[in-house]
Amino acid sequence: MTAAWLPVAITAAVLVQSLAGPALVRPLVLVLIVCWLVGVFGRTRSTERAFLAGALASAVAVAALGGEWRSILGVALDRGAEFVALMTSLGLLRDAARTSRAVRRAGNWLIRQSPSWRFLAIALGGHGFGIALNMGAVTLLATLIKRSNTLEAAGGDPEVVAIREERMNVALLQGFFSMLVWSPMAISVAFTLSMIRSVSWFDICLPALSIAGLFLAVGWIVDRIKWPPSRRRSIPRTGPPPPVSDVLPMVGIILGLVASVLGAKALFRFGMIESIAWFAGLFAIVWLYVQYVRAGTFAAFPATGRRLRVNLHRFVPEARGEQIVLGAASFLGVTLATLLQRFGASALLDAWQPSGFILAMTIVLFVVIGSQFGIVALVTSAIAGGAVMGMRHMPLTPFELVIALQVGWSLSATLSPYSGGTMLMARIMERDPSVFRRWSTPWAIVCFMLFGLIAWWRL
Repeated sequence: MTAAWLPVAITAAVLVQSLAGPALVRPLVLVLIVCWLVGVFGRTRSTERAFLAGALASAVAVAALGGEWRSILGVALDRGAEFVALMTSLGLLRDAARTSRAVRRAGNWLIRQSPSWRFLAIALGGHGFGIALNMGAVTLLATLIKRSNTLEAAGGDPEVVAIREERMNVALLQGFFSMLVWSPMAISVAFTLSMIRSVSWFDICLPALSIAGLFLAVGWIVDRIKWPPSRRRSIPRTGPPPPVSDVLPMVGIILGLVASVLGAKALFRFGMIESIAWFAGLFAIVWLYVQYVRAGTFAAFPATGRRLRVNLHRFVPEARGEQIVLGAASFLGVTLATLLQRFGASALLDAWQPSGFILAMTIVLFVVIGSQFGIVALVTSAIAGGAVMGMRHMPLTPFELVIALQVGWSLSATLSPYSGGTMLMARIMERDPSVFRRWSTPWAIVCFMLFGLIAWWRL
């Protein structure tokens, strides 16, 4: 039971803290987090324990430095708790999507497109679904791809099955991970902006969205070059094409979710994480209520309540790994910035004196290369961001640093066989995760070169 109600209690405390300020609530948050970790530690995996050990070691190191260590650790605690709250809220959103007719109909609409448009439809669908459902989008669409790509649907031709498997999975992977560059609902954006507080989402929105659009366009062009009509071995589609009306409710859900979160941020001046934690959760509750309202306006209230209890007992404990890893990584994002500055990593960068262009490209490569050895972007982004922010003479503005980290995060997640998305897809498709890296490498190279041109022009 501890694993269920304590993350919810932490979330509630974080939401109160966003209104009342940290001074009054921070001690309660610390107590709740310690009780929760003690209660679930025996069920944690090695990855989660490694992140917790890293966070604890960094806290000890910061305290040993003296100075304003209490203030630094207080901020680190706030960031860690915010991500626990964020994952609890997003978990509620994923649960609402699990039984939504709009989600199922839109997913089927994407998969049933003609071969000429299927890649673009799935890429855009993975992008849009990822905004609303996060990793739930990968589960949903990858499962639909697996179910639809049968030998019978391919006219008995195994080569058509193989081609469709590669094209649809590449479209999903590239579409979903392009979302990490800009989406206000993406963990990558929330993490980076929580580390670089001088930049807001509204500062990066249009430039980052433009880069994500370029990445999507590159994916479609590479697909057209690799798989021209003569190689696609198209099978005539049976039945009428799916109506566009099937996808419109899902578009409305995505727009409504993003508008509510951004509206809350602008109106109440919350941080991005607090805005998502507050309004994604509220949006999910309303979404659940709408699903049950067919049974009657008043009957929907107890049905929604029962569904929330199921979420508390089943899905909140299942999110423990994500909550611990992201919470510990965000804690490290604060402490590592202090330690890297104190122990000379930033001084080494100052001595190197790279140009803004070289440093931006190095950051992207650092995040991408680290991901190939299983070092998640949460860690490499914290290290790179902390080291650069500690420089006395930064050749990059904070805005440019955020963009470089987001591009690195997007490309690394697509290419890494250890990222959550690729491992999840590999389990569903019964494939080795490294196959997705091979399929997406041409796309990633072109995207990296395009970002280089943008960085060269700007920097």
